[in-house]
Amino acid sequence: MKIKHFSFLFLFVFISISTNAQRLYRFNDNGKTSTKEFDLIDTKLNLSFDFSDQTVNGEAWLTLKPHFDSTDKLQLDAKKMNIYEVSQNGKALKFYNSKEKLNIDLPKIYTQNDTVKLYIKYKGNPNKVENKGGVAITDDKGLYFINPNGLDKNKPTQIWSQGEPEQNSVWFPTIDKPNQKSTEQITMTVPSKYKTLSNGLLISQKENEDGTRTDVWKQTLPHAPYLFFVGVGDFEIIKHEWRGKEVSYYVEPAYKDNAEELFKNTSEMLTFFSDLTGVEYVWDKYSQIIVRDYVSGAMENTGAVVHGESAMLSKGELLEDNSWEPVIAHELFHHWFGDLVTTESWANLTVNESFANYSEFLWIEHKYGADKANEYMIKTRSRYLDKNALAENYGKHLVRYNYSKKDDMFDVISYNKGGMILHMLRKYLGDEKFFAGIKTYLKANKFKAAEAHQLRLAFEEVSGEDLMWFFSQWYYSNGHPKLNVTFQKDLLTNKLKVKVTQSDKEFDFPLKISVYKSKLIEEYPVFVDGKEKIFEFSFDNEKDIKLIKVNSDHSLLAEITVPDLTTEELIYQYEHVKHFEDRKDALEQLKDKQEDKDVLKVFEAALEDPYAGIQIFALENINLAEKHKKKKIIREIEKLSGHKNPNVAAAAISTLGKLVNHDYISIFKKGLESESPKVKGNSLLAMFYVDKDLAKSYADGLSNEIKDVIYVPLLKMYLEDRKDIHVSFVAKYLLTGMYFIQDEKLKESFKDAFDWVAATDNEEAIKVLVDDFVKNGNKYRKYNFNFECIRLLRQIIDVQNKTNNANKATIISLLEQGISELASE
Repeated sequence: MKIKHFSFLFLFVFISISTNAQRLYRFNDNGKTSTKEFDLIDTKLNLSFDFSDQTVNGEAWLTLKPHFDSTDKLQLDAKKMNIYEVSQNGKALKFYNSKEKLNIDLPKIYTQNDTVKLYIKYKGNPNKVENKGGVAITDDKGLYFINPNGLDKNKPTQIWSQGEPEQNSVWFPTIDKPNQKSTEQITMTVPSKYKTLSNGLLISQKENEDGTRTDVWKQTLPHAPYLFFVGVGDFEIIKHEWRGKEVSYYVEPAYKDNAEELFKNTSEMLTFFSDLTGVEYVWDKYSQIIVRDYVSGAMENTGAVVHGESAMLSKGELLEDNSWEPVIAHELFHHWFGDLVTTESWANLTVNESFANYSEFLWIEHKYGADKANEYMIKTRSRYLDKNALAENYGKHLVRYNYSKKDDMFDVISYNKGGMILHMLRKYLGDEKFFAGIKTYLKANKFKAAEAHQLRLAFEEVSGEDLMWFFSQWYYSNGHPKLNVTFQKDLLTNKLKVKVTQSDKEFDFPLKISVYKSKLIEEYPVFVDGKEKIFEFSFDNEKDIKLIKVNSDHSLLAEITVPDLTTEELIYQYEHVKHFEDRKDALEQLKDKQEDKDVLKVFEAALEDPYAGIQIFALENINLAEKHKKKKIIREIEKLSGHKNPNVAAAAISTLGKLVNHDYISIFKKGLESESPKVKGNSLLAMFYVDKDLAKSYADGLSNEIKDVIYVPLLKMYLEDRKDIHVSFVAKYLLTGMYFIQDEKLKESFKDAFDWVAATDNEEAIKVLVDDFVKNGNKYRKYNFNFECIRLLRQIIDVQNKTNNANKATIISLLEQGISELASE
């Protein structure tokens, strides 16, 4: 399952969780692999849905067998269900329904050589399932009815399921554990106007006389119960084919054209991951569906991946960059790591999620090259090394049996850190051994459940090397190396001494040191063990050493302190060190030194860097003070304003806007015609700095749809202008600006704007604000964000009480209604 990155911000802002339990590393029942008293074999379901009361009427035919011990008792997971009948061959069986477990008395003692077949008639009540509380990636409902009565005209009616970690037992009785595997057949009867999606293939459809249709989906390969999926709604289906298998996308009809662009690389991904792992994609089909109000980012239901509505990028956003593509890769790679081979316990979630996380890097590296992949890896690493994240997570093991709730495992450790650990292992073993190890692991454990030790054994089998030293540090312990590095040139012996000192806990790890000399680069793979290690390298001439890079391949996950570089060394680093991180770091450290002509030349050169990310950084940070002396640079920026990459063009337009030159109006007008939201938005804001009236006239002529896409530059304009006619627009984005937006200066502007909006007598603005607060407060209720929204609404009431607004009673009533909706369960 994919988690939206900003969710962690709420975790730190609104939730404070003690980490003591993580440091007292104990094995508890939560972390245990579930004991297999029975093995699931097959599941057949017949479902119909009651939209009015949001329930599911179901029949289940289960086939199981005792795992080893003989028994006449069976316990199934059946959360909050009404159980009407349990029978075998038409004969009723005794059962006890605890509303969590269904306990069944079997008619005889069954051995491991016997097969048990049961029929269960039931009703699933997802809205009766209570969230267990605390921080969770989803609530526990399992099955979701979206706008079931069609009252919201801006939202389609849909049904979809969410099973991970163990929520699917809300809508069908099963053994809801990741170490179970079952084939399946799901029959759904729905209104004929709706499409359905489930795992496997659609094997039959029957139109019924009552205006409904019955669809039958069948999957013949076994998978875990949490991967079962049902989806219902008004979807347009786009179909393609890959190696004889259906590749399809289920989207709202209005999004059909953009969906082709969004998912266009899916087939290529299937080929890439099949070739990379050495195991061809095994499942019947590969479908992806976008749904409304989804409780997470996306989910790897076998052959029926679900994406939240954040995936519905506009044509212009897709033109800039398909930011959802890593999610698409992530969920697809789960079909090897998670679906084909499944974690046997949530404690071992790393064998699912760490691989899916790393697949994002692998795909970007393959498709877009090293620079983009390494830029992506920096973001992955920074989310783990963020000081707030470390405060919460430093003590956690990658494989950990001491979590409080299953949902606790879905964090930056299982995802980000786990992915980077795989990257380190790949760099240590080399590509050939690493991917051969993956193939061995997948083939040995396909259609089974596995844990991290089996992954280790696969890599050991291929490499012939004992890797317990690696796994014990990175999988079964916590933290990462914290290094202090110093350099010393011994002129008597012509030796360069590199001293690496570990603080905090000690790790053993390979390390790459690169020494840049005038005419060559010397690379030294070394191994660090112990508190302190000194490595010596020979040189002929002290002046011949231009630069020393430790962890020069950037593969080691560590915090490293190195001596400060001189300006000359930083310039050399940008010009001679190829890795994206080194080029970006050099520019970062040089950006405040551009009064030095040599540094300015570096930024001028960076404008033509082969990677757009570097060009954009240079454009955003180049110093154009005394612009009359920098006409050549400015001419280059003018050219870049028409760059084929809209992100580069947008950055160039923004930089030109800061020059406040009326001659650029034609450039800004042309930019406003672009489909790229960044180019359009930056052009509008740049125009605003030059000709406010002209920019406002353009802004007033934009459709609401376009305004919502380029809301950031509009907000900058409206917050500076503070006109009453714009207060509704600002109110709509007040919460976004205060908490979600990445622009820190704009965040501060929103804090200042809070009192302006709070004091308004514009009822429409208050209604828009309340609707947005209720929507986001409830959406992130699991992070207690609803309480923060309540606090803010009460603040607005206090402000209103101090105004002379004639309609303040109506406004306060709207605010109190919002508080009530946020406070209700």
